[in-house]
Amino acid sequence: MTLIPTRSFHGAPGTNRRVWAGLLCLAVALCSSPLQAQQAKKPTKKKKSGVKAPTFIRIVRDEKTGGPLRMETATVRYVKRLRAAAGKKRRQTVVVDLIGAVHVGERSYYSSLNKQFEQYDALLYELVAPKGVRPAKGAGAASNNPAGFLQNAMKTTLGLDHQLELIDYSKKNFVHADLSPAEMAKAMEKRGDTALTITLGVLADMIRQQNIAAAKAKQKGGNARVEEVDLLTMLLDPNGPVKMKRMMAEQMANLGPDGGVGKTLDQLLVQDRNVAAMKVVREQLGQGKKRLGLFYGAAHMPDFHRRMTKLGFRPRTTTWTSAWNLQIKKPSQSDDLILLLRLLQRLSQ
Repeated sequence: MTLIPTRSFHGAPGTNRRVWAGLLCLAVALCSSPLQAQQAKKPTKKKKSGVKAPTFIRIVRDEKTGGPLRMETATVRYVKRLRAAAGKKRRQTVVVDLIGAVHVGERSYYSSLNKQFEQYDALLYELVAPKGVRPAKGAGAASNNPAGFLQNAMKTTLGLDHQLELIDYSKKNFVHADLSPAEMAKAMEKRGDTALTITLGVLADMIRQQNIAAAKAKQKGGNARVEEVDLLTMLLDPNGPVKMKRMMAEQMANLGPDGGVGKTLDQLLVQDRNVAAMKVVREQLGQGKKRLGLFYGAAHMPDFHRRMTKLGFRPRTTTWTSAWNLQIKKPSQSDDLILLLRLLQRLSQ
């Protein structure tokens, strides 16, 4: 997560900015702090469940102009009918809602989620921390790790709020469902990974994804419009934060069925932690609870979908919650100046 290109803010919309934005998307969509980000391995091959994974992030667009209005995250309800108990004809139904999240968002986004969480017998939440830890009310992400640092940077840059500040983890139905830092380190050691192997793996994944993105852009003839956001925009344009959100939202909405995180981070930040979360799901269902919510970053959800369908659950309904407002309120008077400065910058290179 520290491999951010030093020239990300410069030049034409190309590979450097794609890599940089992709890393920031991971920080926003993946990990809730505190996170000890230093483990990984090649993911195991996944068998197709036969049930297509739902979409967990989407962009709602203006019907006339096609311009982005807002980014939304999904809650997908998974249902399973149990066998009828001895002496009873009626079969019981259990429900598990997969609640995809982004970890920085509008204040109204987290208010809606807090209300939603009240309906569950148990709300299972992610947090890489010792077992049972609950974030203090109003606590933010720690900046002493790469994920937390980037999330806090995005919170400030985009004018958003952090999940840990606004979600009320003190509720009685909240249940910790994640690995501890020690467990993540143990999994890393078992696979023979080190900080160096992980760094090299993430770098290789970035280059691979960069090449794929470049190939796709070439196939389209390079005509696809990309929101151009650079340091000049962020400094001079009042709409800079919204333009940045638009660029990141487009990337997040197109992460693909594997979450778009690359093989190394998929094993480290998704699969290992999802195994731990599913163990808690089974424990809660074993205690007789019939209505669960699983609150995790949206990039975890395609893998959760595969695991839920293996347990016999099937997706039934999807509801959407607005996370980011993507509307530009009014044209910026500094647009012409920014274009001129960009031109002068490129001529000087």
